[in-house]
Amino acid sequence: MGDRAAQIKDWVKERPYLEEIAGLHETIAAAIEENAAPEPESDSAGVDQAPAVEELKKGVPLLRAVEAGEAIIAHAAGLLEAMTAALVKASPTEEIKGHASRAQGAFQKQAALPGQVVAEVLETGTLQQGKESLGEIDEGFIVFLTWSALSGALEPLQRQLAELLEEHTWRRGYCPLCGHLPAMGYLFHTERGKGRERDLVCGCCRMRWRYKRIGCPYCDNTEQGQLNIIGLDDEPELRIDTCDRCKAYLKTYMGEGKEEVALADWSTLHLDLVAKEKGFKRSGHRMYTL
Repeated sequence: MGDRAAQIKDWVKERPYLEEIAGLHETIAAAIEENAAPEPESDSAGVDQAPAVEELKKGVPLLRAVEAGEAIIAHAAGLLEAMTAALVKASPTEEIKGHASRAQGAFQKQAALPGQVVAEVLETGTLQQGKESLGEIDEGFIVFLTWSALSGALEPLQRQLAELLEEHTWRRGYCPLCGHLPAMGYLFHTERGKGRERDLVCGCCRMRWRYKRIGCPYCDNTEQGQLNIIGLDDEPELRIDTCDRCKAYLKTYMGEGKEEVALADWSTLHLDLVAKEKGFKRSGHRMYTL
């Protein structure tokens, strides 16, 4: 947490309007770190590579091709409970503390509920059945916390998938792990000195994957005349890539050394406001209310 906490502190120092949401994410990150998943005991642990590769070649995300597994669901459920407990104790706002307290109460009364919520959000991206059990608790808050928990529980699977993608290219505009759309882009210099490459970052599970350098990931538009950039004079490491065909936008980080924070989505909420004012829409999953 040391380096990440320092990055957050430096980032927020330049953008004090992000202080509250930064505090929320610091609490969540601490809960994930304190309840980290154990490393697999052998190389054979995890997904069966051969069928997974065949499905990836067809464009099927890994979690649509194979089941997440009871261990991942259970770990994410545990993280969900740990996050709500941590936010009750150290919430940056009374509103968040209230949401967390009500969720904690529901989880304590219904022991199976956290696992049910995790499974439903992973399957559908939303809550229907779980919403009834949660009562008056804000659905958006629970979905956000659940994806935060899943991003932590899925880390071992993300590493395995990243290794597979080194040999089996996935140049699609949706996440190769969970199937959701990206929230961020990352332009970086290649080690071979051949210019820049681009990664996309999932707005839900936080998986990163390589994508073509030029093109809209939301509608696959490659007409350069319809692809534009909104720059920020006071933040040269950030920009907004826009598409005139589908009117979507992608927030993009072009710097080095701040990836942990810059690609976290919450850290660039001000770019969402700029894009909205310019008439563009967010196509990726929205975890935050603007």
